[in-house]
Amino acid sequence: MSHDTMNFMDYRHFNPKGVHMTYRLSSILVLFLIWSLAIAADVETVGATTVIGSWDLVSLENLGADGSVQQPFGEHPVGRLTYTADGLMSAQIMHGERAKFKTAELYSGTPEEKIAAYNSYIAYYGSFAIDTAAHTLTHHVTASLFPNWLGGDQVRFYELAGDTLTLTSKAFPAHGTQVTPHVVWQRVRADNR
Repeated sequence: MSHDTMNFMDYRHFNPKGVHMTYRLSSILVLFLIWSLAIAADVETVGATTVIGSWDLVSLENLGADGSVQQPFGEHPVGRLTYTADGLMSAQIMHGERAKFKTAELYSGTPEEKIAAYNSYIAYYGSFAIDTAAHTLTHHVTASLFPNWLGGDQVRFYELAGDTLTLTSKAFPAHGTQVTPHVVWQRVRADNR
């Protein structure tokens, strides 16, 4: 084949070791396309990786439309929020000074003790989706201590700053006023478990 009629993609004649550079270029092009598609295909996956892990509760306040601040789980609430790489989540929050039942029997307790226990704890789990454009985390609830959340979605607006995750939601009625929850979480690291 003369130089003039040689296919412009056939670089074999320019490679002194006889390695087909065509295959190398094709491989590089395929890898580049796969990489480009992976980045463009799912921005949400990139966002999800930033929240994967466990988070300890720092604070929980309900900010009232009237300017009031409610702390439904006390001044020092305790909680753990977990997001897994396979898209599952769980959340548990309790009052920092939760009263114990007078008896050690699991399914006992007075009606008053049971009401106090229910009012001082919230827990649910399910799967989650993240929308980085809208800055929302949607918790698809599978099971919940509060039965009205079963099978529904809990949408949270998020702000991530380093190891601090702040979640808020739309206002809802509580104790006679509209409140907006403001929940701050700190990423759990090996040195602070």
